[in-house]
Amino acid sequence: MKKNPWVVAMFVILTGVIFAMGQFKVPPTMTVIMEDMGVGLTMGGLLMSVVAITAIVCALFGGILTVKFRPKKLGMFALGCTFLGNLVGFFAKGIEFLLVGRLLEGVGFGLITVLAPTIIAEWFPSEKRGRPMALWTMWAPCGILIIFNVANIIMEYFTWRGVWAFTTILFAVMLVLFKLFVDDPEDAGIGKASASLSKEWRAISLEIKSPEIWMLTLVFTIFGLGCAAYSTFAPTFCVEHLGMDLAAANTKTSLMTFGMVAGVFFMTAILSYIKNLNHLLVIVTVITGIFFSLAFCLNAEWQVIPFVLVNGIVLQMIPPVVFAVAPDAARSPQTLGVALGIATAGDHLGAFVGTVVLGSIVERYGGNWLAAVPAMILFALIGIIGAVNFWYLMKRRRKNIRTTAALAQPFAH
Repeated sequence: MKKNPWVVAMFVILTGVIFAMGQFKVPPTMTVIMEDMGVGLTMGGLLMSVVAITAIVCALFGGILTVKFRPKKLGMFALGCTFLGNLVGFFAKGIEFLLVGRLLEGVGFGLITVLAPTIIAEWFPSEKRGRPMALWTMWAPCGILIIFNVANIIMEYFTWRGVWAFTTILFAVMLVLFKLFVDDPEDAGIGKASASLSKEWRAISLEIKSPEIWMLTLVFTIFGLGCAAYSTFAPTFCVEHLGMDLAAANTKTSLMTFGMVAGVFFMTAILSYIKNLNHLLVIVTVITGIFFSLAFCLNAEWQVIPFVLVNGIVLQMIPPVVFAVAPDAARSPQTLGVALGIATAGDHLGAFVGTVVLGSIVERYGGNWLAAVPAMILFALIGIIGAVNFWYLMKRRRKNIRTTAALAQPFAH
């Protein structure tokens, strides 16, 4: 019996929410984990970064995997890996085994970021994909909001291991629900390729040579860096720099997700009216860079809620613009998936660099969080340079296309 596309989409989105909860269970528990394991900020940040580094590989090759395997099968594999990773983490006696568990989680997390939109795209024709794709973009903020608040309740009775047990159960349940309610359309073309992947490798080679894609990837890398750095260390920053209680820090910083949800609707409206998206990318990158620079400058507890709410909106600006300009930046419609894979890998790479580098800097300066500010300013400037270069390259490409068309016109008659 043919499944309802909206039922499939809702369970795919629910799967994403569960993955976000699993990925972001570290920030609200990091202070307790560092005390329990006897590690510092660098190792604590690595618990987030190890997921990002495995996700880089999965983002790069996720599109190729769907050529050989059906998205549902890969989704089941992703859920299985993440379930096992949470189980390993729950029983971990030291930071090494906890990192192994997070590595397994990273495999699943990286795959689902590619598979979920692919499954949704399979079920909906192009003219009807807008709403389900817009709903999909809320998977991360919803998951973060839930886990930041649920973690406080669980840790009152079971410490951080209780949070790992909770997510382990969630992934076990989601594995069953995914099997029952998610499927691939009968007429789907993905996963039916021949044994040869030479065409995919040629497509990758084509996009690797594209300077436009690399500038777009640079912007997305800086976004991933700043976003991961702040979302990972925000509760710890509030505890160590502002002297807040851990539960209050988790609750207040989790309010950023309300801003992120609002940001989804705000950017949907903006993208409906703005036509020059390459110019818009420069604008939103500048705005995001300003907020990255201010992220660790707060000096009073009352500033936290206003900042995280507005910052949540700002953090939803770059991703939809990147995905909107990517079709024009790709060398051909057939290589769009490869282009998005490269850009998404940049996002994950930034998440890895952000948590490791920022944690190391703060630790090197004796826990002084103001030491993070110059680094965030530098990263913001790099992102702005990338956006400006992307705008220039796309403008030059359009000019070259117009020139070529004008030269070819006399020979058309």
